[in-house]
Amino acid sequence: MTMSSTTASALELLTTASGIADPYPLYNQLRRLSPVAGYRDWPPGTIPGADEPVTAWALFRYDQVFEAARDSATFSSRDPLQEASSAPSLMLVNTDPPKHEIERKLVSQAFSPRRVKRLEGWLGELVPRLLEDLGSGEVDVMEFAAEVPTRAMVRLLGLPDGDHVRFKRWANAFMLSSSLTPDERIASNDEMVAAFAGRLTEHTARLAEQAPTDDVEDAEDLISALLRAEVGGQRLTPEEIVRFCVTLVVAGSETTTFLIGNLLHAMARDPETTARMRADRALLNVFVEETMRLDGPPQRLFRIATRDVEVGGKLIRKGEWVALFFGSANRDPDVFADPNVLDLDRPNIRQQLSMGHGLHFCLGASLARLEVMAVLNAVLDRYRTIALTDDPGTKQTASLLTHAYVRLPLHLS
Repeated sequence: MTMSSTTASALELLTTASGIADPYPLYNQLRRLSPVAGYRDWPPGTIPGADEPVTAWALFRYDQVFEAARDSATFSSRDPLQEASSAPSLMLVNTDPPKHEIERKLVSQAFSPRRVKRLEGWLGELVPRLLEDLGSGEVDVMEFAAEVPTRAMVRLLGLPDGDHVRFKRWANAFMLSSSLTPDERIASNDEMVAAFAGRLTEHTARLAEQAPTDDVEDAEDLISALLRAEVGGQRLTPEEIVRFCVTLVVAGSETTTFLIGNLLHAMARDPETTARMRADRALLNVFVEETMRLDGPPQRLFRIATRDVEVGGKLIRKGEWVALFFGSANRDPDVFADPNVLDLDRPNIRQQLSMGHGLHFCLGASLARLEVMAVLNAVLDRYRTIALTDDPGTKQTASLLTHAYVRLPLHLS
């Protein structure tokens, strides 16, 4: 087999169930050849079977992924395929400057650190209650993992209890991490947009009856705050608010669910690290960073070149698609020594790219950290033993967009 056919085979394997479940050996093969042409896959929000996959250059080295993520002028986040798809276009994720800056300022006014911080006490009560329901012995932790971010999102947005039940299904359908027919995926997306449009109408009517306030953060929920947000006379349109709600659900709830699963798996497979954290809770933040480097759910995102650009001695033409493999960059041995080992003492731990970099650094990072810290502390408080079982669980195998478990039995006692 020639080098080119080896490369083509590795690229093809990345989109198979086995490659999605364990892409890291394939990344090792492809990283030294990066960038590699001919990667074919679907961006999030498109619909396999209804939309065509894109053919892209794939970047696997840390320096290449970092630079492309930083250079938003050359590597555009706009996604014409998703814009043309029946699926709703994501807020912020698929926009470029100057529109991105205006949207982000407006959203940040409402989705503020102070508003997120308000959830801390509530999470401190919710998570132990959910663990009580989960119980002890051999248990599948993924249902619990999904409950935390979906319930937090409902609370943040000011939606009725029970709405969280649909969030996970909507997110899985949109992010391609569940196996559905094109018609089922389209129906799920339509239901999600209609539900948020309906909730927005309810909030708008309620706000019209209330006395106006100049402080957006005084709004009791995020949807109300988004309706009140204003920068230089500009406000978010109802459509933009619905798109932001969709973005929070599909990007926020699913990614955090998968991150919680990966963190619990790391605790179970590495009892020495777990013992260190039990003795010193200050290490929990470092553990989250290192687990995101080693097994961060976000594996790759697409960009489009806005000009001819040379990367790694190869010419990427204007208009060509480019796939940024954050999962591969995070295990690049040129940047991280012993990259396949979880090491809390790693000196450059915060260089991991799972939350993105530059203009598109994850807006919900503080919320995700708050949620996972509540989970880790509650798990350590409740259980003396956190261990793997003979059942290895089931990895997500529908899309390389995320690296995650959909079923994860652990022994908790």
